[in-house]
Amino acid sequence: MRKAVGIGGLRRKEAERLALSKKGNELAQREIEKLQEHIGIMKTHLETFVREHQRDIRNNPVFRVQVQRMCQLIGVDPLASRKGYMAELLGVGDFYCELGIQIIDICLATRSVNGGLMSIDELRERLIRRRLKGSEPVVNDDIKRAISQLAPLKGGYQIVDFGGRKMVQSVAREMNADMSTVLGLAQQTSKFTADDVSVQLGWDSDRINACVDDMLRSGIVWVDYQNSNLPEYWVPAFFSQISGASLSASAL
Repeated sequence: MRKAVGIGGLRRKEAERLALSKKGNELAQREIEKLQEHIGIMKTHLETFVREHQRDIRNNPVFRVQVQRMCQLIGVDPLASRKGYMAELLGVGDFYCELGIQIIDICLATRSVNGGLMSIDELRERLIRRRLKGSEPVVNDDIKRAISQLAPLKGGYQIVDFGGRKMVQSVAREMNADMSTVLGLAQQTSKFTADDVSVQLGWDSDRINACVDDMLRSGIVWVDYQNSNLPEYWVPAFFSQISGASLSASAL
């Protein structure tokens, strides 16, 4: 017969378990301290690198994006605070604040035209025209970062995707699945008809009418009755080349 484990044996096992747990915690703490030390060294080197290349970071948007990604890899968010040390070193605090204000101005000025939906490429072109000569260049990644900083304003500013096409939404609306699907259908020609939706998506007239009514109310689409037999619905956010020349003077 096996001999039952006594109180003394149980106490020894518990003491061993506690000793192993303590040793494990000590080893884990040492590893954490080493990792924090390495990260601290990397941050110091990154600060030095940024100081030495400040002008290139400000003037070269591709280089700026690469440096920001390096910051993120080691857990440094240069946009966490406008007064953060990395934001000051990179010069991005004021840059993105200024860019965000310009984005808001452009979106508000064009909202009556496009219903608060604009391609990110059109927004970039309008920003370039609006910014002073000699200002830092702007790329799409800069726009995405600036828009992410507008979230506390709760104005609905966000980047949305329609079939791989990046759009800037500037109104607090819930874009339902049907609206997104129809916009994806229209992105090549900038327009659609009820028949297009029926043939390509197989929807019935009630579903099509409900979706179109929602889009008309929100201002995302315009209706063209020139063809009285079959109205065409245009998406102004998708024909920036057509509207850019005629609207730029009035919208900005």
